[in-house]
Amino acid sequence: MEKIKIGKISGAQGLRGEVKLYHDSGDEEALGRLSFIFLHDAEAESLFKAMQVDGLRMQRRTPILKLEGIDDRDAAEALIGMEVYADKEESRPREKGAFFVSELIGIEVRLSDEGTASHGNGGDVIGRVVNVIRNPAHDILEIETDNGIRLLPFIDVFVREASVETGQITIVPPNGWLV
Repeated sequence: MEKIKIGKISGAQGLRGEVKLYHDSGDEEALGRLSFIFLHDAEAESLFKAMQVDGLRMQRRTPILKLEGIDDRDAAEALIGMEVYADKEESRPREKGAFFVSELIGIEVRLSDEGTASHGNGGDVIGRVVNVIRNPAHDILEIETDNGIRLLPFIDVFVREASVETGQITIVPPNGWLV
């Protein structure tokens, strides 16, 4: 079974052991299909610990998980900061072309053929995604270029295509973005 990072435990919720999940997928339907998650403490480099998901509810846009064996606030608080992984196939968004935000890390960023006069030639590789910053309005790509780190809103006007399968994102950056 291949595991994929879907987020991290960001807080305790209430007194009965529920935890808040800061998730990367944005796909509530996929979260609802999870029967198990795997917790990993990156700082302690501990092994993955399988946890059965006994319940999921949404509080506004925040998933609240009830995990088997976590029955009080103290136990929930002990999980804060742990990375959450899931079985890749069980948690994969079902929509065609959908992907996890974490799958964008490391893929190439190329210029689109449109609007390239001020940036270079269409198809040129200009960098790689090093991070995706979650933002209430839209995610922001953090792209490492030869000219340093550049931030680009992950919206249709700038991002023409994003494909995990090909490992490429095609962009039309704003004027002066690469300078």
